[in-house]
Amino acid sequence: MRQREPAMSPISKLFLPPQSLSGCILAGIYRDTRGVELSVEDRLNHFPASPLVSVTFTLQGRLRLLPPGADWRCGPKSPILPPLSILPPQDTPTTSWSDESIVALTVGVFPDAWRLLSGVANTSTMPPVFKSAFERFEAEKNINQGWETFCAILDEAWNVVRPHGLLHGSRIAEWSRFVVTRAALSGTGRGIRSLERKVRCSSGQTRSSLAFYSKFERLHEHATKNADQSLANIAIDAGYSDQSHMGRAVHRATGLSPAQLNKAIATKESFWCYRLLRERF
Repeated sequence: MRQREPAMSPISKLFLPPQSLSGCILAGIYRDTRGVELSVEDRLNHFPASPLVSVTFTLQGRLRLLPPGADWRCGPKSPILPPLSILPPQDTPTTSWSDESIVALTVGVFPDAWRLLSGVANTSTMPPVFKSAFERFEAEKNINQGWETFCAILDEAWNVVRPHGLLHGSRIAEWSRFVVTRAALSGTGRGIRSLERKVRCSSGQTRSSLAFYSKFERLHEHATKNADQSLANIAIDAGYSDQSHMGRAVHRATGLSPAQLNKAIATKESFWCYRLLRERF
């Protein structure tokens, strides 16, 4: 990657995968703060709870993973993540912090695809293809070409292990439906316990958790497209029983109330990821 000239604001970019990688990765998010003067608080990076495996390639700088609920004051004492790091699915929001300029690419990977690519049952073993793909991303002259090369390398490996008949898109809700349907149709057990076991084995989640993330994704989309509506109307239209029900879901995924989250997204640099993920819709 080329050096960056001094800039007024960080670069935050959302990369979506080609259709051939549906069922493998959800998206990539790129962050470059070189040449930008950021306060210690603005060096925080807030992320919502997620059922995905997140793999981060730090091209420049250092990222530290903060304890749950901690603020930037814990940053200097928090552990430094390795240049190529894995974060398994998280049922609570996560926060990282950098004490200097950072250039990083994070890719969200569906857990069942991660296991197929790694060849092992856990989500802590890095599939070799990711190391190769990230190295080629770094070697390209610009990030757009780097993402195309990254996806091309990953696509070759995914074509070898991709399950037959995998037709769902790259939404969490589509993946969740596929996981449950595949579990219901596979094997001999047809009872509820058997179904739950197969769903958890494939996704690392319960059916209720998959439903939670699917509904939260729908809420994110609806709130993005209907920002002028009241929170009460958004809650009902997104499938929640009422505004309080939605509020509990938002707090579970982000640690904030809907009103607090909207204000943070609008006013705080550290919530850049939330703003970026709106572009999916």
